[in-house]
Amino acid sequence: MAVERDLGAVSPTRRDRRRSERPARTLRRVRALLAGGLVLGVGATMTIAAWTDQEIATSAVSAGTFSIVSRSDTATAFASHGPTETVLTVPLNASGLWPGQTRAAYVQVQASGTLPGSVNLTGVTVTNNANGTPTGADLALQDALRVGISVVAAPANCTTALPATGTLTAVPALTAQALTVGPVNTITYCIVLTLPSDAATTAQGGAVKPTWTFTGTTN
Repeated sequence: MAVERDLGAVSPTRRDRRRSERPARTLRRVRALLAGGLVLGVGATMTIAAWTDQEIATSAVSAGTFSIVSRSDTATAFASHGPTETVLTVPLNASGLWPGQTRAAYVQVQASGTLPGSVNLTGVTVTNNANGTPTGADLALQDALRVGISVVAAPANCTTALPATGTLTAVPALTAQALTVGPVNTITYCIVLTLPSDAATTAQGGAVKPTWTFTGTTN
């Protein structure tokens, strides 16, 4: 008796099923990698092509200037009389003094730069006519002289009636005076010099040269 076999109805074995599934899994992996590559590619392209813009600001910076100028009774124009310029002469007319005589003269100071500040009397030096240290009659005259320096409202207020009680080498304690540049203001210092009536006889023939220093300081 012959046995019939239905070959079409034979079920695939487990090995056959694994073989048939491999291409499908491989295809899915390839598709996933391609998709990932496309995403990465798009991201990189966007970074390279990013737009930029800038705002730029600048400013000019410069320094102002500060200086002072002065004049005295005999100088009609203000000018610089600093360490490297000609020293301003204070016309005290104090030659040939005798005991009991007093002289007065003024010095005016202004700001000449672009910045405001202040000014004050900061120093005094005394030499003999040869720019040396006073000795003998010169030193006796230096010690005998009395000086007063004060700030007055105007040159007309600088008179011999103002007190002169300080020594020639002492710097009086004055208040610093404000200097403005717009409008320009003027500070007037009055210098009063007297040879007291009781001056020592040894001062006869002596000669001294006092030099006052006014210092300006910016605010």
